[in-house]
Amino acid sequence: MIIGWDISTAAIGVCVRRAGEPDLFRVIFPDGKTHAEKHRSAARQVTAFMWEVERSSDVIERDQKTHIVEQCLGGFTGGLTSKQTLMALASMNAVVSFVLGNDWGTVMHILPVTAKRITGLVVLPGETKKDAVVRSARSSAPNFPYRETKGGNPVKGTDDMADAWLLAEAGARLLSGEATIGQPKNQPKKIKPQRKKPRVS
Repeated sequence: MIIGWDISTAAIGVCVRRAGEPDLFRVIFPDGKTHAEKHRSAARQVTAFMWEVERSSDVIERDQKTHIVEQCLGGFTGGLTSKQTLMALASMNAVVSFVLGNDWGTVMHILPVTAKRITGLVVLPGETKKDAVVRSARSSAPNFPYRETKGGNPVKGTDDMADAWLLAEAGARLLSGEATIGQPKNQPKKIKPQRKKPRVS
């Protein structure tokens, strides 16, 4: 069983991949006004979800579950508000990762850019990266729960579940040996400069 987790303070997207079964999608919304309240809510809801998954699946053993979690960015150099946001995301990531690794299997962290490279995500003209991920999830998982608001926009949590699907897909390719974390990008061949022939006088 491979489970992708897109973790943030506002919403946690989940994609469960089980052999021979359709992918299972869920979005968890942590409750609370403070970070501590949101952390407790996230831990409680993640635990309840994993109990639900375990009851509905034959996969019980810890070593049969691998959680693919988006790795937090570390080298941010933005303003104060952005740094505070980044720290809040990192703390929520740590809480959920601890709950998963402590009780529910192995946790593997990969960078978002690595997941996009491994899955070969292509952003079409006029699309954002989020649009491209949602489109890819919908085309690859027929049961992806896509719904729109009256204004024609995806409902809240859609992009979180799509990001979780991307992580699960990247994790599946890594664990099968189809890809590696350090997989190099395709780079153009370097053309060796030709030596000039000496002039004959």
